[in-house]
Parts: sequence; structure tokens; C-alpha cells
Amino acid sequence: MILTELKWSFSPKHTYFRVCAGATAKIGKNVTIRNSRIIVTPGSSIEIGDNTCIENTGISVDGGKCVIGDYSLVGNAVERLLLNIEKGEIHIGHHSRISAKRFWVRFGGIVRIGNYTNINSGSEIRCDESVSIGSYNQISFNVNIWDTNTHNILPAKERREIAEKYYPYFGKEISRPVTAPIVIGDDCWLGQGATILKGSNLGDSVIIGYNCTIPGKTIPTNSTVVTDVILKIKERK
Repeated sequence: MILTELKWSFSPKHTYFRVCAGATAKIGKNVTIRNSRIIVTPGSSIEIGDNTCIENTGISVDGGKCVIGDYSLVGNAVERLLLNIEKGEIHIGHHSRISAKRFWVRFGGIVRIGNYTNINSGSEIRCDESVSIGSYNQISFNVNIWDTNTHNILPAKERREIAEKYYPYFGKEISRPVTAPIVIGDDCWLGQGATILKGSNLGDSVIIGYNCTIPGKTIPTNSTVVTDVILKIKERK
């Protein structure tokens, strides 16, 4: 099914699917969309593969592309997942489960996620350039993957002007901040609370321990990263 209509309601109450004039949506067979809001603006596109389920999710495609592969599960009942694409692309492979908090793509950034990859609730991807995540990965809860500083450091006068112009939307960026691509290989395990920052390159079968931060480093294949904990036990007098 290919849609090029001005407005289209896909499923029962609590779901809104709008494909504006000049946008396209390609929906596969046996697709389920529940309690979700999807908006595709002119010049943008969305493609949802066969037997895919989208639930409790907001998807906004504004000047870009969103592709979700066959048999994937997007969204969760714990919190609403937001996929915000502002002039960029998100590609999710087949048989993947995305239960994250938010994907935010801007400035032509591209997010690519492989097959059979799981991203748990509370996790966030911010992409202004490139985030590539392979297949068969386990990404735990509250994991942050950011290829960008998210904000520019501007002179006070310029930041004030932007704040006044775009009020009440604070933090508006009109140019891309400093970025560097992130690459995560296959068969990796990212522990709860891990943070992967711009320029990081994780090989295959890498384990990132609980609450670890990777600040733009290359982690070789079959490596494990943990945070040293110094435990002091003092006897009470």
C-alpha cells in the first residue's frame, strides 16, 4: 500500500496518521499501529515493513525519511517513544525491538540500526551526523548514544537573540553543533546507564559495563569496558 493522500487515519481511536501532500508512505502487510501519532511532511517519506507493530509512539518526519523493517516492534507501554526526524533519516532493520525514549535526528544526520537489535526503555539516540548500530545488539535501559555536542557555544548576545526569536522554544540550534560519527558493531552489549559519545567506535562483541562513558574512543572487538570502583570500609569507633 502506497499513500500520497493529504490525510489518512490508519487505525482506530488514539491513532493519528497524517501524510501531507508531497509526502509518501509505504505500508506493508499485517502492520499494526496503536495509540500512536505519525506525521509525514511534504518531501518526506515513511516505509513500514510487513508484520511490524508500532505502539505508543510519536513519529515526526520533517524533511527526511523513516524506514522500519519487517517484523520489528517499535514503542513500549512504559513511556511514549518519540522518533523526531528534522532533515535526516532513520533506518531500522528487520526483527528489531525499539523500546527507547527518543531518537532525535537533525541537520541531515542518519541513524542506521541492524537486524535483531534490542534497545530498551529510557535510552536515547541524538544524531546530527551519523550513528551506525549493527545487528544482534543488546542495548540496556537509559543508554545515551550522542554523535553531537547537541548545542553550539555561542556568544551571549547571539544566544540571547536566538532565545528571544524562538521563545518559548529554548535551546533552538540554527546550525549543526560539533559532531563525529559513532559506529557500534554486531553482537555488542551496552549496560544500563552507559553513554556513548561522538567519535566512539565499538568493534564487534564489545561489552560496555554499567554506567560507563565512552568519550570518543575506539574499543577493539571482544573487549569489555568497566568502571573502577574504589570501595572503602571503615570501622566505626
